[in-house]
Amino acid sequence: MLTIDNLFFRYDDVDIINNFNLRVDQGEMLALVGPNGTGKTTLIKLISGVLKPERGSIKVFNNDLSSIKPSDRGKLVSVVPQNPSLPLDFRVLDLVMMGRNPYLGLLQWEGKKDVEIARWAMSVTKVCHLENRLINTLSGGERQRVLIAMSLTQKAPLILLDEPTSNLDLGHQTGVMDLIKSVQQEMCVTVIMAMHDLTLAAQYSKRLIILTKNRPLIDGTPENILTSEILSDIYETSVGILTNPQQGT
Repeated sequence: MLTIDNLFFRYDDVDIINNFNLRVDQGEMLALVGPNGTGKTTLIKLISGVLKPERGSIKVFNNDLSSIKPSDRGKLVSVVPQNPSLPLDFRVLDLVMMGRNPYLGLLQWEGKKDVEIARWAMSVTKVCHLENRLINTLSGGERQRVLIAMSLTQKAPLILLDEPTSNLDLGHQTGVMDLIKSVQQEMCVTVIMAMHDLTLAAQYSKRLIILTKNRPLIDGTPENILTSEILSDIYETSVGILTNPQQGT
């Protein structure tokens, strides 16, 4: 589904992504974890097209994302960015409808089908009751659900999320992650998340990628790669691993 080959990117003279390769199957839920500065957000931006790689290729269903129109890329990849700048005087429905932009021509207005898709996405994310609320009146958890609804409105097979639980309290963190997991399972979309929270990543993703500085990436299940030895070495601090008493994970 997603194929990344020999990807290379640098900021100024600093290599951030160096000879990166990845294969992700349709319907997978993958978490990118690792210390600050290892390229998690950069990789999300490269896949979404916000940044252009210096070399290498990124393909979704064999479509090279660097050689297709932005509107066509928007039909393949949707993004929920970290702390985005939002039009605070927009209503929730107006913001969610922006997810239909890849399907509209120049000066074309949304039609009945577009509105139906937006309302479907709002129903899935349980924000229908917020339809006429202004963005600046929403809580952090409500705003994150609205952004996920806008992403679903794009109807893209690949959803990217950059720190989806940042600045949320424990209850809202779990609520947002439960929503992402249900969307991934019920709609068989591919989800890639950049995360700092190793506990949430391990709970919700069966496959993790640990990005590190100047070392090969570590790819595997939480049970195999989230060990005290690996994490203590990567994060340069003592790390203990405990079993979740409810789930046994």
